[in-house]
Parts: sequence; structure tokens; C-alpha cells
Amino acid sequence: MNNWTYPQISATNTTNDWNILYHLGGNGPWIPKVDGVVEGGLAPPEGCRVEQVHMMARHNERYPTSRTAAKMVSLHNRLRTLDFNLQGDLSFFHNWTFFMPQNYTSEIGKLIPTGPYAGTLGAFAAGVSLRTQYPDLQAASLSRNQTNFWAADSHRVVESAKYFAAGFWGIEWRDVARLQVIPETKELGADTLTTGVTCTDYLRSHNPEGRHKGLHKLVEWQKHYIPPIIARMEFQNPGLNLTIHEVFSMQQLCGFEILARGSSPWCNIFTEHEWKDFGYVRDLLHYYRTGPGNKYSAARGFPFLNATTNVLYTGPSAGSVFLSFVHDGDILPLLSTLDLFPSSPLPTDHAPDPRTWKISDVVPMGGRIIFERLACPQIYCHSNAPLYPNHIYCDPPKDELYIRVIINDGVVAIPDCQDGPGKSCALASFERKVMLRGWEVGDFGKTCGLEEGAADKVTFLHQ
Repeated sequence: MNNWTYPQISATNTTNDWNILYHLGGNGPWIPKVDGVVEGGLAPPEGCRVEQVHMMARHNERYPTSRTAAKMVSLHNRLRTLDFNLQGDLSFFHNWTFFMPQNYTSEIGKLIPTGPYAGTLGAFAAGVSLRTQYPDLQAASLSRNQTNFWAADSHRVVESAKYFAAGFWGIEWRDVARLQVIPETKELGADTLTTGVTCTDYLRSHNPEGRHKGLHKLVEWQKHYIPPIIARMEFQNPGLNLTIHEVFSMQQLCGFEILARGSSPWCNIFTEHEWKDFGYVRDLLHYYRTGPGNKYSAARGFPFLNATTNVLYTGPSAGSVFLSFVHDGDILPLLSTLDLFPSSPLPTDHAPDPRTWKISDVVPMGGRIIFERLACPQIYCHSNAPLYPNHIYCDPPKDELYIRVIINDGVVAIPDCQDGPGKSCALASFERKVMLRGWEVGDFGKTCGLEEGAADKVTFLHQ
């Protein structure tokens, strides 16, 4: 037997400088973004007011989807049928029960209904939070009867939108607001919330630059960081014969059991370094599947960003509140288009640290990106010097307009456009930046190989 030693694993998920929720790669509950944010908090910069707000939010806390759940169940069933008792890090398994209901197949992918991280509660609380943050805009939307909001046609997305609406407009929201469900079907072209379903070339199974690119990168990194974990667990349990996929399921179990029960013993069997490696595997997956490492990502995100920019430019006459609900794979292309987290290509043989592309606090369950249109009065004065040096004349205050981006309650500065109050971006500069990005990323239909005549822009985003 080899005399190997392993680092001690903390028995707690959170310490003063360590919180596992920031390393779950989107599998965990909503958390505020605290890394890489602008100091000063959520309050508008001094003297400024918010005139219009746009939010794109991921659905809230849910049970795993079918493929992930099936792998977890397979792991559970195999460990239950072992002819020896698990020891060491896995000894807790004897008293552990599977976290999903016995008829789990009926709950696949649905919002978690109970517990401290219930998706229903998370969505409602998010609605209350935004109502508190933007009370004047909420009131204006009601007074003007401008209360359309949108959701992709997925059960968990639609349910998130409904619970959010109850928090934002009140439990009788159906009397005052109108939910528009946008189909997740391929024939919609660019006129959709879910371009990952309509971008034909992106979906081709044999396209090395398509949606499977991220999965290939994930597998490469798994082969790098998981074998030492297998060695440790098999050293403690000879004959266990774990696979890479089984260890990965153990790490996924941590996040999903936290969602369902509030905590999980699976979290404690990995070191902090191993959790950072897990967070990086999720960064890789999304970077190359829906982020800047995928050639289709920025083109996929442009139609919605362009539609949002047009409404921001028009101003409050077009509406005060715009709320959309989607999947994580629909938010990240938007960030790619805006180039909000510029990054060099991510390697698969080591995890760069620090790095700008870290998605755990960008698209956790319920993750949301908000665009604010700020109006900041400015007073411009001039004098008649040198003829009349003491004669100073000031024009009436004039609103200067800016755009501010907020991700999960953290203000994020736009690269190369942060000269405004609170590192906001002048509206004219923002509009120009989006226009230039449109030229850079290319036409959505041509990039995706759509048939001539396919919709080339978003038309539903209006009040």
C-alpha cells in the first residue's frame, strides 16, 4: 500500500474567506456578485436617477435536468449495492438518502418548491427586491399600463416569471401585467429569447465550433483534475473503481442537494482546491458553449442586446420596466456580445487564476443582468472673461444620459466605456459600442446558416 497523504477537508462549507456557493458553476442558489464590482453599492450615483430598467434573468432554483439526474441516480444505486462499507470521506453515505422525491422523474427540471433555497421563494423574493429597488419605475409602469414581460417557453422559466411577477406587481399581478411566452422553436430566427434553438449551424452535431465544443473542453479538464480525487477515494476504499463521471456527479450532488435541503455532505468530501477545479470546469463548458470561446455566441446575443439598446435610447416614453426570463445559456451570449468579461482562450491543462471569466456568481440559479438608463443633471457655466471676468453665466440643468450594468446586485463596469458617474457608460457611447459590435460579430442569419427571409431582429420587446 502506498503511504499517500491528502489535505484535510474542511467540515464546513463557509468560513470567513471561503464560501462554496461561489464555486458551484451555476448549480447553486442565487448569490450576489462581489468580485470585480464597482464600489459604492446599488444606489444610483449621486445626483442621478434611474429612468428605465431592463432585466434578463435565469430561471430560479430547480431540480437537475434529466441527464444529470439519471447520472446521480446511477451513482447512488451503484454505491448502495457495494458488497463492502464505504470508509473515509464517503462513510456518510450509509445514512444518506437521495435528495429528490421518490417519484423524481416527475420533478425533473422543475422549480424546487420547499426549503431555504426554494425556486418559488427565490423568484418571488427577487420580484420584491426589484420592486423595492425601483418603486417609481414600478409605479410608472402601472400608471401607463406598460406592464408586458416575457419568458421563454420552458416550465421552470415561465413559473419563475410568474412568481417574480407576484413579488414585483403583487399577488394579483394577472390583473395588471401581461406575460408573453416566447416559443423555444427553431423557426423564429432572431425574434426569440432562445437563439441557441434557432441558430442552425450552431446546433449541427458534427460542427466542432458548435454547441458541443464546450462539452469537449469540459471532458479534457475532467481528465486532468479528477484522477487524483479518484486515487484518494479508492485509497480509502479499495475496489471502489470510480469513474470520472461518477466523481463529477458527486460534485454536482453538492450544489443540487444544497438547493433542495439547504446543505449537503457531498460538499465536504472535496478540498477547496478541488472545488475551484469544479468551478473552472463549468467556466470552460460555458466559455466554449455559450461564451466568448464559441464563434456563434456574440452573434446569438446581438439581436436582443440591439433591441434593448434601441429601447434604452428611446427612453422612458417607450416604457420604464422591461423584464425577461430565460436560461443561463441565453444570458451568456448577451455578455459575449457586450464583451463584458474579455478573456484570453481558456486552457484545459490548468485553471488560470485570476481570470475574468468566472460564471458561478454570474449565472447562478436566478442570476440576472440589469441595464439601467441613468439621467444625471449637469450644469454648464461660462464667463465673458477676459472682458468681464466676474460675469459667470450658468445654463439650466441638463440631463446627461448613461448606462449602468448590474449583475446579481453588483455594479459591473463596461470595458472601455466607464467614464460616467459611478463608472457608467454614456448612452451615446454605449449605443456606438453596440453598433460596432454588431458589425464585428456579423449578421445573425448568415452566421447561423438560416434560410433567406428568416427573422433578423427581435420585434416583441416593446410596451
